[in-house]
Amino acid sequence: MEPEFNPYLRSSPPPSVHVGGKGYIEVPGKAENLRWQTRSAAPTEYENALANALEQAYASGDITADEIVETLNRRNFRNASGERWTVANLASEMSALGR
Repeated sequence: MEPEFNPYLRSSPPPSVHVGGKGYIEVPGKAENLRWQTRSAAPTEYENALANALEQAYASGDITADEIVETLNRRNFRNASGERWTVANLASEMSALGR
């Protein structure tokens, strides 16, 4: 069975200090090509549910953060803390999940 995340993924410094070169790239032809190259773990049940809710919001025509927040709240989809969504906590959640 193909893994759902890259168990060999190394953490790297923030992009602003990341420098390419020796020690920063894999040896071509020597690294296994994993489907989920940037995942350090499989998504949680909450992360999958959030992804599905966001997909549905976009599919219904939502474009702005305000529209997405309105849809998530109207569908009673709560954030990880069990709170209603705001633009601020949506942005914070997307930032945290994108790390």
